[in-house]
Amino acid sequence: MLTVAEARARILARISRLDSEQVDLLEARDRILAEQVRAVRDVPPFTNSAMDGYALRASDTGPASPQRPVELRLLGEIRAGTAAALAVEEGSAIRIMTGAMLPVGADAVVRVEDTAESDGRVEIRVPVGKGVNVRAAGTDVARGSIVADPGRLVTPGLIGVLASAGRSAIHCVRRPRVRVLTTGDELREAGEALAPGEITNTNRYSLLAALAAAGAIGLDAGVAPDERVALAKGLEPAGDADLVLTTGGVSMGAYDLVRSLLEERDAVDFWQVALRPGKPLIFGSVRGVPLIGLPGNPVSALVGFELFVKPALRRMQGRTDPGPTLLTATTEERLAAIPGLEQYLRGVAHRESGRLLVKLTGNQGSHVLRSMADANCLVRVPPGQGELAAGAAIEVIPLAPLD
Repeated sequence: MLTVAEARARILARISRLDSEQVDLLEARDRILAEQVRAVRDVPPFTNSAMDGYALRASDTGPASPQRPVELRLLGEIRAGTAAALAVEEGSAIRIMTGAMLPVGADAVVRVEDTAESDGRVEIRVPVGKGVNVRAAGTDVARGSIVADPGRLVTPGLIGVLASAGRSAIHCVRRPRVRVLTTGDELREAGEALAPGEITNTNRYSLLAALAAAGAIGLDAGVAPDERVALAKGLEPAGDADLVLTTGGVSMGAYDLVRSLLEERDAVDFWQVALRPGKPLIFGSVRGVPLIGLPGNPVSALVGFELFVKPALRRMQGRTDPGPTLLTATTEERLAAIPGLEQYLRGVAHRESGRLLVKLTGNQGSHVLRSMADANCLVRVPPGQGELAAGAAIEVIPLAPLD
């Protein structure tokens, strides 16, 4: 059997970055930029005030102090969003708002709290130097300069910079389209009454939600019963997808047909990983489209998604760090290691006194979906003999922000 790292490497070797598409700036968050962006204007586009105060000549404030303020003539006011029609002359000042255009003749702004205004004049109580409280045009971004290069993650901060630099749309790597086919005679939809032997198709809901959270577009292919013709039909329309994701039918039972159908087509890259939960995982292709077959047990499916599907999606979206992210933590309880199998247990991690501590969520059975819902991380237990004592260093994969 392959190790988890070997299996992930085999999958990623068959996955390529997708092509790009134009995206409205408001829809670009967490996408990967596919073009080099240059500013079409200076940011800020004009020299402006960084404070509410008074625009003036710095040389007029040299002798100013709280005990001996300098008195200047007040010429008027400039508000943000209006052109500076007035000009500052020697011995004068103009009231100015934050972000307003600096008037001709002014080279500094004194804060309003360092002044007192009365009868058309303003007292300046502190000296200021040239450029104080002034934001020069182009000091954030200069016109023609590179704002961002291809491959960069589009964050809210970058979106703001791109907007200020004159862009309303950008080219990003497109979102992967993932066809999801769940299999099993026993599966019923959420809310349906269950007859004896039937269960709710939780994988359909959790995996489509996981795909959306990972930035992919889930294409729901419904449920295929454990019957060869129906299953083959469910797999066929894969040409509209970048990845096919199946659940169930990949183990060794008489009705685990996904594996046998792929093997008949000589379309299996590997089967089985030295992993618990999730050992019966399959990777292959259907009509040239990569396929990852996850186990049917709901926890196994979600663990497999984190370890194999999410890195593939990140690679498709152009990320250079497909992951998963591993953090070092300290276990608060004893953990048993299994010879030959890498375990991923569900845990809750929290920070305390500068350390990341983790404990398990309870029953770790691959059918106990509650253990996954309550977890904020996966706890990696490497294969080995014996056990890890409480207080041992361990690796965790975050599933949510860790407090």
